[in-house]
Amino acid sequence: MSDEANTQGEKHPSLENKVVIMNGFDYEEITRIMRAVKALFDNPRDLIFAKTTDSSLEMKLSELIIDMSEDHEYLKNNPPNMNSRRGAGAGETEDTGSGSGGNGETDDTGSGSGGTDT
Repeated sequence: MSDEANTQGEKHPSLENKVVIMNGFDYEEITRIMRAVKALFDNPRDLIFAKTTDSSLEMKLSELIIDMSEDHEYLKNNPPNMNSRRGAGAGETEDTGSGSGGNGETDDTGSGSGGTDT
């Protein structure tokens, strides 16, 4: 059975998530994009933002979305300690490590929406 589908041939539930994947942007641009997109939604915590990495560029898109969704869910259930992060602005944190066995890099920037270096 594929990670992308269950035994009835249905899509993996994670493939229904709203995901924004960014490539080629610096962190300042990513932060501005994330804030602008979040402002368009009633529940921005459900959005998943990600920045590409060398390994993610080689992944199948459906597998990448599932992996990012797992990371996002982990961060929602285990928010980083915002008081112990240096160099992060108000409401912005960086957390290394992922809950899904991904590439080990995550970046959660504001509103708890979960951004991931993918």
